Amino acid sequence: MGNAKEFSINAPSVEKKELLGYRRSNYGKTIKSVINKIEQELKFALTDINRKNLALAMFGEDSDYSQSAGSSAGSPETVTARLDKWVKLSHRNLDPEDPPVVKDSSDTTTYTEGDDYEIDYPVGRIKALTGGSINDGEQLHVESTWLAQSGFQVKGLERQKIEASLRLVGRDQANSRDCEVIVYKAEITPSGDIGWLADDFAALEFGGKILDTENGSWDVIFFQE
Repeated sequence: MGNAKEFSINAPSVEKKELLGYRRSNYGKTIKSVINKIEQELKFALTDINRKNLALAMFGEDSDYSQSAGSSAGSPETVTARLDKWVKLSHRNLDPEDPPVVKDSSDTTTYTEGDDYEIDYPVGRIKALTGGSINDGEQLHVESTWLAQSGFQVKGLERQKIEASLRLVGRDQANSRDCEVIVYKAEITPSGDIGWLADDFAALEFGGKILDTENGSWDVIFFQE
């Protein structure tokens, strides 16, 4: 998961069944107590904004993204123009060296970029301009050339449950020794907002419930130098 700015495990939440005394000698006092439920939760925050951490924060699934280079010359796509509003085209990363050709639906009128419309080349979208020759709602034929592009994408809310083991690898600076916190199994849920427009270093926040396993719940190990 990378760099963690916070990792803490809360005090256990304990539920008890207690038997009270009703004799004169012990009336109202607890004479037996049984713990019937123990729960413990954790929370952590990550500053590495990578595809796997984003998938956790979005309850999502990550995958590779790719776009092959190509052209729609001879087979234009049809889009509905909106005055002064961007309309998505089929491809991103349009080639500025080979600008799109925009015509009316009959292919008799060719419109002029800058006068009739604007093109957002990186995003792949078109905007009809007020004062130009394109009417709002008009069907346009757009031929374009696009360049190859690759990356990754995360689709949010693709999962309903995340269970994982966690290992915090750190250092006890006060005593000059390495240490590890091992959580064998936890049910993890996102707990903080994702600030897409933040003006500071972002962090992804999570909470979770520690689950019991055949190896136990969680351990702490300190290593001697």
